[in-house]
Amino acid sequence: MSCKSIQIIAFNNPYPANFGGAIDMFYKIKALHKLGIKVILHIFYDVRGDVSGINDFCEEIYLYKRNKGFFKHFSLKPFSTNSRTNKILIERLLASETPIFVESLRSCVLLESQVFSQKIAVRNHNIEYYYSWGLFESESHFIKKVAQLIEGYKQKHYEKTLNKADILFNISKYEQSYFQKKYKPKSVFLPVFHGYESIKSKEGFGKYALYHGDLSTADNLKSALFLVDVFKKTEIQFIIAGSELPKEIKIKIQDFQHISYTKINGRQHLHKLIENAHVNTLYSFQRSGTKLKVFTALFNGRHCILNKNMIDDKQILDICEVADKEDDYRNALKDIFKKEFKLTEKRIQVLATYNDIENAKIIVENLL
Repeated sequence: MSCKSIQIIAFNNPYPANFGGAIDMFYKIKALHKLGIKVILHIFYDVRGDVSGINDFCEEIYLYKRNKGFFKHFSLKPFSTNSRTNKILIERLLASETPIFVESLRSCVLLESQVFSQKIAVRNHNIEYYYSWGLFESESHFIKKVAQLIEGYKQKHYEKTLNKADILFNISKYEQSYFQKKYKPKSVFLPVFHGYESIKSKEGFGKYALYHGDLSTADNLKSALFLVDVFKKTEIQFIIAGSELPKEIKIKIQDFQHISYTKINGRQHLHKLIENAHVNTLYSFQRSGTKLKVFTALFNGRHCILNKNMIDDKQILDICEVADKEDDYRNALKDIFKKEFKLTEKRIQVLATYNDIENAKIIVENLL
């Protein structure tokens, strides 16, 4: 294989790029392809078996069905990792000299016992056990809640497997500090890949406040419910957008005419909702990773208000309104709706530092 080749092991199908992890993987692959890097992609998948939208950016693509059998839970390994094992994948990796880029601790079974001749890097999308324990805090279903608690303990124990990698690429500055202090491999800050090449924010006033997210995720659901509590004491029009309407939100908003739900019908529809909003409201109860929706809002929308759990980059926080408590969030919203939006040079400069091609070069310089 050419020295300008890379093998990427994806914990899920990057296509379609419709959730945080998939977005980061998809646009990373696309950026590497633009740099002339040959990508051999190995995908662990559940039901997302369509690779038609990513074929053009890869030399080869291999699919491996996750083994989510019941007995996979009865192991000291995290279920998220134990369900991503495949002998054929290991054989293919051992037969190659192409450097390996592993997406997340969830795909790290290959590091357990095999000795590979090529360099291996792991992309830490977050601190996995923090993420699982965050879901434990947000989850209301008892069995799912217990499962996330146990998974977190397993991930915390399993995390030492990262010492067998050569490089750790970390998605946020908080994660960079954590992994750099705790583990032996070289630790490199590698910002998120988002796919946006230019800022499309419209100046002037928008019509409403918007929250968007996958409402089947416990943290997003909890965050949306928090924002309903914020808006119900205002007269500001508030739209919640998602692929489905959970009953908890339906019940909570039914008595408020200024709060509504809209089903997202594709990426273009979402961008139109973001563009026409006066403010994009973001919130998370989990401090883990960097939330991709921050960049969706900043590249396409007007004002943005969030809490510190969404991102730890001070430059990004400085171009947003930051509020953690309900009253502070409400007061910030009232002030924002008095302000006309104007795209500032500061916002342009800050977002320019999150460039997919430049970030792909970090991988090339350190791994290939």
